[in-house]
Amino acid sequence: MSIFTRRTHSVPTVLAVAVLGTAAVLAIAAPVFAPYDPGTQDLGAALLPPFTGGHLMGTDELGRDVLSRLVHGGRPIMFIAFLSSAIALVVGSLAGLFAGYFGGFAGAAVMRLADLQLSFPPIALAVLLAAILSPGIKSALIAISLVTWPQVARVVRADTMRVATSDYVLLARVAGLSRMQVLTRHVAPNVGTVMIVIGTINLGVAVIFSAAMSFLGVGVQAPLADWGNMLASGTQYLNQWWLVVLPGLVITAVVLSVSILGDALRDRLDPRSASGGSRGPSVQVGV
Repeated sequence: MSIFTRRTHSVPTVLAVAVLGTAAVLAIAAPVFAPYDPGTQDLGAALLPPFTGGHLMGTDELGRDVLSRLVHGGRPIMFIAFLSSAIALVVGSLAGLFAGYFGGFAGAAVMRLADLQLSFPPIALAVLLAAILSPGIKSALIAISLVTWPQVARVVRADTMRVATSDYVLLARVAGLSRMQVLTRHVAPNVGTVMIVIGTINLGVAVIFSAAMSFLGVGVQAPLADWGNMLASGTQYLNQWWLVVLPGLVITAVVLSVSILGDALRDRLDPRSASGGSRGPSVQVGV
């Protein structure tokens, strides 16, 4: 059964999937879809408004085609967002499963480490880490992974503790299965739903973080096109609205689409959410 089954969610969910699919395809095949080389400068055609001089979305202060830079700008930001959220999902899920099922001193220590990290504003911590590691794609990837795993760990731990006290898990223990067998056969598969949802929502957070870090100069570095550094350079030319509005709209559309998709997955995969009954742990991730 598809996640589009619910009529109340079908239209926004389909639109969200279309936006994310388009962004992914453009990022993967950017050289095919971009009308110009994103790095080619033409000072004689600088700051042209949209639909002028053969430039559908205008040019920037160096005469570079804005549409081409938007298409290519999705490549680093989507790469960082997808890979960092995947790393955070794996690390956070393993930590949450371990802490929630086995508990003990080691489990408590893992969660105290997560709590310590969460006591700092995540974006500020990510910027600080990237600055320490030297600005660039690799630093942004490491920083975002490090600051987003605690949210995943907390959500997975809470759901693991709920599942671990279920009747079928207790019966599995009575039947003679070891704790590791119970974890891999019964607990982990039933926590998979919340892992998928939190992983999807975390992807939107990673997009915001990556764009913000590039905007602040500690993420993707010029002249490589990136939505964040496009937005940063555009703030110097506020009279040329397209330099700020267009990358801002693209970032907003992608993040909003990820949020809508995350809500649709939660409603489809979590029967407690769908029936309006008692909900499991919240999967909202703060920025």
